[in-house]
Amino acid sequence: MQLLAKVKKEFLIAAATLLSLSACGQPEPITYESLVWVNQYYVDHPVASLSATAGGWLFRGAREFGTEIRIGFLVPGPINPDPAKRQAVLETICPDRSEPIWQTLPKDNKLVINVWTEDRKFKDMKTC
Repeated sequence: MQLLAKVKKEFLIAAATLLSLSACGQPEPITYESLVWVNQYYVDHPVASLSATAGGWLFRGAREFGTEIRIGFLVPGPINPDPAKRQAVLETICPDRSEPIWQTLPKDNKLVINVWTEDRKFKDMKTC
């Protein structure tokens, strides 16, 4: 009986240790302050397309998704079929590293930009 109790105790200690170690490496949750900042940033900084016929990309909001803030854009009208040109636009729409979001966003969290077309088809993604 003592041996069984000792094995049980050692097992519980090992399990508790593993749980505490795995929790240490987890990113912090997205803060409300970060989410508000990102939404306001894209309202204040609209995204223009490289195609004059397409107009601007419509900001559809930023939402918390686990350890990411997902930022949605809808591309009205015809989308440029050249993926390199779409990626060039995506490269310009991440907030600069000097912006306050990088101080308010918890470490190991990301901004992810998703671009959709009017027919609800996913087109592009960029992680800032």
